[in-house]
Amino acid sequence: MRGSKLLYAAVVLILGAASVAVARNSRSDTAETRMAPAILLADEYHENHLRPIADEIHRLVDTGRVDGGDFTSIVYHGDEHRLDLYWKGPVPAGITEAVDSWRTRTREQMRHDPAGPVSPDYDVRYHQAAYSRSEMDRAVERFVTAVGNDTSEWSSISPANDGSGLLLTYQPKTTTRLAPANAPARDYETRAEQLAGIPVHAGTGSPETSTRGGRTGDAPPWYAGADLTLSDNSRCSTGIPGWVGNRRVLLTAAHCQTSGNVYNGQRVVGEVTAHDDGLDVAVVTTGQETAARFYSGSWNSGDSRPLYGPARLDPGQSACFSGAMSGFHCELEVTRVGVHSSSGRTDATEVRSRSGGVAVAQGDSGGPAVANPQGDAMAPVGVITAGNTDTKVPCGATSIPTTCFSTGYYTPLDPVASRFGFSAS
Repeated sequence: MRGSKLLYAAVVLILGAASVAVARNSRSDTAETRMAPAILLADEYHENHLRPIADEIHRLVDTGRVDGGDFTSIVYHGDEHRLDLYWKGPVPAGITEAVDSWRTRTREQMRHDPAGPVSPDYDVRYHQAAYSRSEMDRAVERFVTAVGNDTSEWSSISPANDGSGLLLTYQPKTTTRLAPANAPARDYETRAEQLAGIPVHAGTGSPETSTRGGRTGDAPPWYAGADLTLSDNSRCSTGIPGWVGNRRVLLTAAHCQTSGNVYNGQRVVGEVTAHDDGLDVAVVTTGQETAARFYSGSWNSGDSRPLYGPARLDPGQSACFSGAMSGFHCELEVTRVGVHSSSGRTDATEVRSRSGGVAVAQGDSGGPAVANPQGDAMAPVGVITAGNTDTKVPCGATSIPTTCFSTGYYTPLDPVASRFGFSAS
């Protein structure tokens, strides 16, 4: 059978897995067409009705149709049927006009939707933000430039979703430059604010620990989320398939491997031909067929689902992770975006399990983050990179003994496309 195939708030742990021998089975052709039952994510029905206006706001900002210099963030509240739009200063007329038009269309549609809520009350609420996203990003850069990637002084930093400043984690016992060891958090925040130039909200969090660790028996056309054996026999996961120019490629995590061949069992999957340590993404040129599918069952299941898209997610939206070590995990909620870690990683997105269960495990690095189910298909949104070591949880069934976390991180596809010219397929 075809094998089945992270604010870095507090700390993140790279999700490879220890080297270990594991049985790999041959694939049968019939297994390629098996699909897991469609999974409806928590609040996904409501998110589907909110997503069109969020996408339209992003499009207006990204294309320059409106002046997006003061845009801060969009935050989903699916259970409350609303989006919160944070903007520094007056919201441009182009945005408010788009929102008003969407309100009219949506409420008319909902009156004719027998599966809808009792009242068609989907809405967008405007909030004044103290800082724009671009201002907060520049403040992050000032802080990192001043302090450097010093894990004894800080663990993670990211823009606050509400535009109030920066969110920063650190270890009180190890800091010496920003504040004396075990000083009150306010002393640390004061110095961090001087460096960043805007308010900083600080909390404790462990430093990142770099380690590497399946869905086994994969074969061309390669699917996302299969076991990836590295040149040193440690383990990661295959990621989103696509193209760079006219080359067929798969993505994986850069901390897994940065050059040379990678394998699934004894089969050569391809060669790592490009990588970016800041994004923690590597490009594997396969030279063979890839398929727009990902493994959607447990670590030892051949179940798979189609991919379409790609897409991007805002705080409050739902996501799923699929990794070779621990399998497929949904009911994950995006909690922060634009996260930097003291290890040098940039622009990560944080998700956490709504139930407190497994989001990701060591060995899942490189696997696909997906969302937006349309029937049985899902959209790729990023590359799994890490887990938060302050959120360890029992693993349940995994391909080998490993460590699992209820909070994880992925690199979104927008910066990957910009860096490598990658297009998902």
